[in-house]
Amino acid sequence: MGSLDKPNALRLITLFSGAAKGMAFYPASHPAIRQPLMDLYKILTTALSGEEQVSWGLIDGIMFFDDHLFISPSTAIADLTNRMVEKEISRIVATSSVSFDELESFVKLFSAKGVPFDTLSRQITEEGITSLKLVRHRDELFDQDTDEFEGDPGGDHVETYNRALSVIRTICSDIDLGRIPNSAPLIKVVDQMVGITMQEPSALLGLTMIKDYDNYTFNHCVNVGVLSMALGSTLGLDAMSVRDLGIAGQLHDIGKTMISKKILKKPGKLSSAEFDEMKRHPELGANIIREMEGLGPHISSVVLGHHLHYDRSGYPEWAAELPFNQMIDIVATADTYDAITTLRVYQHPVNPKTALNEMQKLTNTILNGAIVERFVEMMGNYPVGTLVRLDTNEVAIVHRPNPVDENAPLVRILIDGNGQQILTPREQALVDSDGSYYARIVAVVDPLLKNIDIGRLIASGHC
Repeated sequence: MGSLDKPNALRLITLFSGAAKGMAFYPASHPAIRQPLMDLYKILTTALSGEEQVSWGLIDGIMFFDDHLFISPSTAIADLTNRMVEKEISRIVATSSVSFDELESFVKLFSAKGVPFDTLSRQITEEGITSLKLVRHRDELFDQDTDEFEGDPGGDHVETYNRALSVIRTICSDIDLGRIPNSAPLIKVVDQMVGITMQEPSALLGLTMIKDYDNYTFNHCVNVGVLSMALGSTLGLDAMSVRDLGIAGQLHDIGKTMISKKILKKPGKLSSAEFDEMKRHPELGANIIREMEGLGPHISSVVLGHHLHYDRSGYPEWAAELPFNQMIDIVATADTYDAITTLRVYQHPVNPKTALNEMQKLTNTILNGAIVERFVEMMGNYPVGTLVRLDTNEVAIVHRPNPVDENAPLVRILIDGNGQQILTPREQALVDSDGSYYARIVAVVDPLLKNIDIGRLIASGHC
């Protein structure tokens, strides 16, 4: 993570964009250029204090600086985005050895319009600039072992998930103490997730198999946020809408913090009075969100309506006639899936594939049929996190869906054909690009029978 907070990261981007634009009209010595350049250099060196390098650029069309995403573009960001797209630049990397003269020369070269990437890179080399470099969009690499974007501003996916978990835990703690939670940390971690999800909707799906019985509410909230964002991205929603889904999803159950723990953890069926109390949590959550700075009324609206059901037979009954958009159907779908696949005091979990079948029985009553259909398509025949047996007798966990053949997802082998557990799971495509099969899935395996904790395995980074 860089040393700049988001406002200063935005100022750096704005100064860089303004200097590049200004150099097209004024010489570098002109006061209109000189002062912004000096300010830019000062904030850049601040960002590099204690860091070997920092970078800024575009991920799925969204401007970022290190781990900060700028989803609502200003004029300066829009101008810089256009320049980078024109030059096929994915990101700019600055190292700690950068000098003012190098920065000035770099901005001057960058400001020239109509100069292609290769020419600009050659000019930078000829000028002797070594502490600032360009990365072409198509040259961004993927780590073959993790399928993660190299230089991804969201960082390690498990680390991002754990950061979100910590944020939700803090929010619930603040509510317990009677404080209005701070929304800034949540917005920051969701911004990181937006960058990952918009690039690859399924990238975080495996993390939703992380289940913690003792901290069910925290994990469930983060999982619903992840699933909602992935579904929103799959539906073609823009980055801002995906961001709102992430926030609403992670906050959808915070009203339960104000419900008696005896009711929440009761192992049997709730009494009529207890269920009436439980049904208050959407309203309680919506009221809390209305008090949190930086969150729009549409977020509280989604939280209020996530148990209304598609046919509006749910609760709170008084809200059934209010206007709602498809975001409540998306969050409700994600909420149902994570709940079905999770061990709870009154329910045994079902595997992901069975969960999808169960959800299809709820369409057009509790759940929106069209949304569920797209969710099932996104998850595939063998959702991420499903334990399967191959016709080689190997046991594997589904790691990524295959958009070309949903019956042949990318897997990681956990147990070899002789029944021996593999210490380091081996990634394996079930079908090659030429259409030849390594193996076929013959059955879904119950993790309990193999003494495999899917969530713990994923959380450890082994899958």
